[in-house]
Order: sequence, then structure tokens, then C-alpha cells
Amino acid sequence: MRHTISALALLSIATTPLFAEEDVVSAIPELPVTIVTGELWESELQKTTASVTVLNQASLEGKGVQHFEDVINAIPNLTWTGGTSRPRYIQIRGIGENSQFEGETPDSSVRFLVDDLDFTGVGTIGNLFDVQQVEVLRGPQAGAFGANAAGGMIRIVTNDPTPYWTGQAESTIGSDSLFAGGFAVGGPLLENDPEKLTFRFALHQLTQDGFRENVFLNKDDTNERDELTTRLKLRWIANEDWQFDGGLFYADVNNGYDEFTLSKSRISSYSDEPGRDEQETFGSSLRGIWSGMDKVELVTISSFTTSDSTYSFDGDWGAGNTALSPFTSAYTDFLEMDRDRDVLSQEIRLNSKDKTDALGWIDRWTVGINSQSLDEKSYAVWDSGAIWDTDFESDSIALFGQGTNEFSSDTRLTIQIRVEYYEVDVDASGDFYGTVFDYSLDEEDNLWGGNITLEHDLDAKTQAHFTMSRGYKAGGASTPNFTGDVAITYDEETIYTVEAGIRSSFFEDKVDASLNVFYIYRDDPQFRDSQGAGSFFDYITTNGHIAEHFGAEGEATWYIAPNWNLNAAVGLLDAKRHSYTARGVDVDSRKLPNAPDFTFSARLDYNSDTGLFSNLELVGSNDYYESNSHSEKRNSFAILNASVGYRYENWTFTVWSKNLSDEEYEERVFFFDNGFGDQRYEAPAAPRTFGVTANYTW
Repeated sequence: MRHTISALALLSIATTPLFAEEDVVSAIPELPVTIVTGELWESELQKTTASVTVLNQASLEGKGVQHFEDVINAIPNLTWTGGTSRPRYIQIRGIGENSQFEGETPDSSVRFLVDDLDFTGVGTIGNLFDVQQVEVLRGPQAGAFGANAAGGMIRIVTNDPTPYWTGQAESTIGSDSLFAGGFAVGGPLLENDPEKLTFRFALHQLTQDGFRENVFLNKDDTNERDELTTRLKLRWIANEDWQFDGGLFYADVNNGYDEFTLSKSRISSYSDEPGRDEQETFGSSLRGIWSGMDKVELVTISSFTTSDSTYSFDGDWGAGNTALSPFTSAYTDFLEMDRDRDVLSQEIRLNSKDKTDALGWIDRWTVGINSQSLDEKSYAVWDSGAIWDTDFESDSIALFGQGTNEFSSDTRLTIQIRVEYYEVDVDASGDFYGTVFDYSLDEEDNLWGGNITLEHDLDAKTQAHFTMSRGYKAGGASTPNFTGDVAITYDEETIYTVEAGIRSSFFEDKVDASLNVFYIYRDDPQFRDSQGAGSFFDYITTNGHIAEHFGAEGEATWYIAPNWNLNAAVGLLDAKRHSYTARGVDVDSRKLPNAPDFTFSARLDYNSDTGLFSNLELVGSNDYYESNSHSEKRNSFAILNASVGYRYENWTFTVWSKNLSDEEYEERVFFFDNGFGDQRYEAPAAPRTFGVTANYTW
């Protein structure tokens, strides 16, 4: 499967909103409807009250995009932490985890979905071939989705089955031996009734050597990527009352991980035993919709995902051959962590169909119940002899509801609430050079969250909204660590948010814009921390005192001329922690990690009537703290991406470049004693890359 079929890229016009090719020729294009699917109620983008960025299929294909990693920097107030071969740890508005090493609980701050499948904390599989759109909802979504959406939610929406035959084939070649090929096809399975049973199948394979060279081993592929992704979606309209949508997902990721060096080199490593970042993932889902009642619709959503992963790295980062490298450590070691993660979810909703008069004032409503079970088994072993074994299980059951009252045709009030019972069981054991640890924890809690939103149509093209919400993160415990045999428990975090926003079109629809401002108050915020040396660290989660986040997100699209448009976005953030005590040590107040003061993007698109197209994109961020455990910052950066291409009938050819100016910046920073005293160590981000994509659609 490694060298399958052919083609990427139908370069697009503007990140938001999506519009068809024929609309481009108009100076004032008619905006097609973009639907936001990540909330309890689907809504038009121009009418949603959430702070949301939607990247449509055209904008994704137009930049040589292969993975969710390629679009993160263009989304306001969204950051990610490296240390893995693909982004796995994501932060929104400064809320989110930045690692999951031995002893750390599973990442649950930012919910990551592919259709109805929950891949929170395992976003390595975020392939974007044959994707309809990507949605990023900022701010706590606990009222709708519970404890694992405290920071926000990301949803990748793949292309649906169709009652007619359609598909695409694509192939990409590029620098660092990049090869990517994909094939997708969909259509009816019953010739005499094309709408009754339909499907969509997509397959994508990507291989790449990576830009680093291992000097010690004389190899240039120790940081390689080898990623296979397949998806199958089925739609069965059983009768006039029932519709079923099923999905199957499989991904096999066999990536290397050889990034850090004692020499702090951008392109060279010296590991004698390079690490790996591998993941095999399977998922299945079934959504059923029953519309057999006059005023009520029943929705049932079942999903299951399972991931087996291996993450390892060379603990000495270069010891082994001093003739080739003077950068040697006082020890040698190799750490490997194996994880098996299973997530099972079942949800049942009742939705009102049309405008109702429930309880005398509710015009639209939803009530539902959700249960979720997570079981993650982790096993860490060092070749020096230490081992660590953890079984983390959590179960939750929640009741939720949402209702809207229309005061008038222009003004609406929506109330959402969720009550959740949460239980966690942790069993951990370890052997640290003869010192044995053994620990069990059972915790349970009752949690609740929700929001109140008032929205008002100022005119036919302008909507304003104001929201107050209460989100939460469940409490638990950090498992025993290498410096003691007592687990450190932490309490529930409560997140209060006040947000106001406006969406509108200006200057005779030549400019489409949105602006959201927010204030977040976090009570008992959960902070991850670490201390140690080499490959032996203690990882804990502890409660701080208070954290406050102020900020804004703005996005706009300007239709400059019939063939030109400009899309721009900016995120502003001032996120600070108050002083607190952790492990008996006073921690000073300061800005939070993974919370840059500003993020920005600007993209200029040209699309001619003859088929020629091009775009130029600038994305960036100022510097920001990497971690709570040290005061090192990632440097600011500004990255230039570009592409140019040509469309002819069903064919599209694109030449693209990422990081065109070859900007040097980091995707992960550590600061600790690696045998030479406390020093800064960096994992550099990718340098300039080029590629060519061919795409054929039908």
C-alpha cells in the first residue's frame, strides 16, 4: 500500500467561508451555507454563537495540506506541543495538556473527534485527505460534552456517502522523500434505489524520511513517517422513519522519533538507539435517527475506539560514540512506553422537530443521556531495569438538556445544562532499582456544567451574542512517582467563562467578519508539573489557586475583486496563574504556558477564469512559556506558505511550499539537568519544504 494512487490539491479560495468555483467570478459572491456540526444543534456558521473556525475542503486542499498539523498555526488561540512525531497534545486559549509520560493521566482537556469517533489525546491520526471540513470550537463545551471538553473541541468531518458516483485520486511528491497517495470513492450500492444504501471509502498512505540525519548511525530516516489511514462510511435509509450512518476507521502509524540532541542541532542527531512513535487505531460508530413521531426525533450515537501505541526515545541523546560526537552524557538509557487505550460511548437524544411550545415557553429543546468508559493500560520500561505499570479506568454517565425561548423573531435565549457522575480507578505499580511501588485509587464525583446564551439579530446580516458558561475538569490522582510512594490527589477544576461576540457582513457583502471577546476564571486550576533528570522524571497534576484568561478572536474575509480575496485571523490572549504551592514549594504568579499573547494568519488568494490559481499565507505567534515546570520560552515565529497551480477539466496540479522563508523555530523545549547541569534543549520544527500534487476528481 505504500505507493498507492494519486493526487492532492484543488487549490481554493479563502479559508472561510466555502463557496463554489462559479462564485469566484463575482466581485460580491453569494455565500453558500457552511454548517457547524460540532455543537448539540447544527447551525449555519453565520448564525452560530460559538467562537469557531471552520476550514472547508477547498481551503485544506489549496495549501498542500496532509495532516491537522499543517493547519494548527492558522487558527486563532490554538497551540500544540511537540515531543511526538505528530501533534497529540493541543491547547485552546491556554487550556490543555502538553504531555503524557509515565504516571500522567490521559489527556482530556481538548476533545478531538473524527466524525463521531473520540480520539482525544491520540491525535496522531489526524489525516485530512477526503475531508469535508475541520471545526475548532473554542471555550468550554462541558455543557454538551462533559469533562473532556474543558478547553474546547476539534472535529474533523469527513465526506459523506452520496447517491451518485463520485471520488478522487491524488498523488504528492516532495522534499525529504515525501510520497503521499490517496483514493476515495462513493456512491449507491443498490442500482434500483440509489438513495437507500450508499457508501464512501477513502484510503491514504504517506511516507517521508524526515529532515534530520542521524550522524552516529549514518542514516537519514530515523525520524521517518509511514502512515496509513482508511475510512468507510455507510448510510442506510431503512424506511421513511429510520436512517442509520455507520463508520469504520483504521490507521496504522509507524513513525520514528529521533529529535533531541545534546548538540542542540537543527538537523543532526547522535542517538545510538533512536526512538519510535507508533500507533495502530481502530474505530467504529453507528448513528441512528428515528423520525416516526410528529414532534420528536430520536437520535442514538454509539462509538468505540481502540489504540495500541508505542512511544520511545534514546535517553542518552548521543552517548555511544565520542569519536563522532563530543556531546556525551553521564549515563545511557532507553525508555519505551506501550499503551492500550479503549473508549466506549453511548448517547441517546430526544430532539424537538419543529417549533414547539413545551412547558409554555420552550420553542426548541433537546434532552439526552450519555455514558462513556475509558480504559488505558500503560507499561513503561527502561533498559536500565526500571519499570512502570498503570491501569487507568474512568466511567461517567451524564444527563443533559438544552432549550431555546424566542422572545421575538430577532431575540433568543438558550439554556444548556449537564449533570455528570464521574468515577476513576487507578492501579499502578513500579520497580525503581529495587524500590517497589504499588498503589490503588478509587475516586468518584458529581459534576455539572452548562451555559446561558442570549443572541440578538441587529439586522438581517448582523448577529450579536452574549454567553455565560460553567465548565469543569474532573479530579483524580497522579500515580506514585520515583521520589515517593504516595500518590498526589487533585480536585475538580471549575471554569467560568463570559463571552460576547458579533458576526456580520459589511460593505455590500464584500467583507464577512466575526469577533469574540472572552474572560475565563479558573478555580482550582489543574496544572501538570515535572521534575527530574535524564529520562527519569516525576510527573504530577496539582491544583493551583486561580488562573485568569482574557482574550479575543477575530476573523474576516475580504472579497477584493472578482478573482481576489483576502482572509485574516488574529487571536489575542493574556493568561496568568496566581501564586500557589506545589510539593511544598511556593510557585510565583506569571503567565501560563502554551498561551501566546497573539497568534495571527493572513492569506491572499487569486483564482483566474482560465484555471490558474495561487495563494500566499503568513502565520505566526509571539514567544510563550513552554511549561509550568521551568521558565523557558518558545521563540516567536512567522511562517510563509505559498502555492501555485492550474485546473484543467477534472485535473488540478499544484506546486506548494511550507515555511518558504526557512524560519527556524521550536516545536518543543525542555530545561533540565542531562548530566551537564540545567540546560535548554529544543526540538526544531521542520525547515522549508516543497511539493507537487496532482488531483483527479469525478
